[in-house]
Amino acid sequence: MMKTMKYYLKNILLAASCLWAFTACNDFLTLYPEDDIVDDEYWETGEDVQSVVASCYRFMLEDNVISRIIYWGEARSDNMDYSTSASTDEQYLKDANLLSSNALVTWGDFYKVINICNKVIKSAPAVRDRDANFTEERLHNYLAEAYTLRALCYFYLIRSFGDVPYVTEPSESEQQDYQVAQSSADGVIVPAMIEDLKLAESYAPEEWPTEQYTRGRITKNGVRALLADVYLWKASDVGNADARADYQACVDACDRVLRNEALYETEMMMVEGNRIYNSVFYTGNSTESIFELNFDSEGKMNGATANLYGNSSKGKSAHFEPTAQMFNAYQDVQYDYRARDFVAATVDVGSDGAVVPPTSFKVFKYEGQSPASALVPHSSGEYVYRSSTSTANWIFYRLSDIYLMKAEALAEMAVTDDERKTVISLCNVTYKRATMEMDSLEYADYPTMDDVRAMVLQERRRELCFEGKRWYDLLRKVRREGSTSNSYALLEEAYAREISTYKARLSNPLAWYLPISLTEMNANTQLHQNSYYATKEQ
Repeated sequence: MMKTMKYYLKNILLAASCLWAFTACNDFLTLYPEDDIVDDEYWETGEDVQSVVASCYRFMLEDNVISRIIYWGEARSDNMDYSTSASTDEQYLKDANLLSSNALVTWGDFYKVINICNKVIKSAPAVRDRDANFTEERLHNYLAEAYTLRALCYFYLIRSFGDVPYVTEPSESEQQDYQVAQSSADGVIVPAMIEDLKLAESYAPEEWPTEQYTRGRITKNGVRALLADVYLWKASDVGNADARADYQACVDACDRVLRNEALYETEMMMVEGNRIYNSVFYTGNSTESIFELNFDSEGKMNGATANLYGNSSKGKSAHFEPTAQMFNAYQDVQYDYRARDFVAATVDVGSDGAVVPPTSFKVFKYEGQSPASALVPHSSGEYVYRSSTSTANWIFYRLSDIYLMKAEALAEMAVTDDERKTVISLCNVTYKRATMEMDSLEYADYPTMDDVRAMVLQERRRELCFEGKRWYDLLRKVRREGSTSNSYALLEEAYAREISTYKARLSNPLAWYLPISLTEMNANTQLHQNSYYATKEQ
């Protein structure tokens, strides 16, 4: 298919043996083969299977994966603008001035993970015939991880590119030819992902032996969170006649997670508002975490957040910074810890003693260590960033996202006043947590369902900013409405340059997706360029 997919599994495993995030769990670390072994001779024991599964996670830790999640899902949105440190390709990405030659639209690292997952799915079942100690339960657990991580990779690809090659067979030799055309994202890939995730939910464990594993590996709740997200995306297709059923399926998946919250309330619960930053983002693996990639200063560090969001302690200048509009999303809230904890804003005081509104903003979520100490205007100097020996986990799903996905799905189905109240109460879970219940979202302030939907979108923005989700939130809105107008209006408020050109580019819904990389098209002649870019590059 693509050159990046033509890897012997043995070479992938050999590379993976050098670094691994779960350094606290030596059994998961030391099982990698240390020699260049023959692939067919490798699948002998359950430990062999476990080591290959570990490599799936290991390759998701690559900076090229995490940085693309930020580029594709966050940097393009109204939450961010590029800084003076941004590369030309990064500037073009933000300005919707994309060509297939842009280096940021390559997808090879996602297909590396997909290829390893495919190998687990194909080869692991036969190991039970060779290893009497390899139980069916362990096999199912590992298959659940492979199915879910593969689906997660495809989910990023289809939301970013639309139709992509859907490959479920592993590349097993350098001679294997992968010339594979794109499959329909909505017609083929999403339904296949849902079936895989249903199976994975039945196979996955409720929890793993350690807290770090439970947060850092796939569990039933991790599968449910992704399944809810996929259903929410599927329902947003304006041509989907079964949208209501898909929204309900999203709600049901969220409820299965929330029932677990009640069942395991000491192990799974929302963190208090004044502890959000330290517990969820600095320490990591918090009680509200569902699935996050565990990085480690002695194994694989998270370079993507430091490089793109900046970290003065590490000598890293931000390539992307929060927009004033993003920061102002908190300013209608007098007491919102997220305004302090997620964004570092430089505030000056004028000669008359009056506070001058901030004009400079930095992302503090992920790379921060200690935020400013009070919910008052503060200077950027009050923020302490992670040291060179500290690294951030990358969070895919946490409980707050579950509440807000459920709220979005219900908002699309709601008809009655009581249903509207339910949506607002779900958003109040995160809002009141962040304000320590000193403020709340009031029913009277959202008299129409359009008001309620806008409120959900805004609360998702405040809670989940910089987590690689905002662009996809806006794109769901484009898909749902069959128009770019309302989503573009939000982008326009935050855009700082020539607005007419930007608007012209994004008036076409297909421009909200990325072009297929020229590198990938040269390697795979079966690929065709997304139509908007095919016309643009003629």
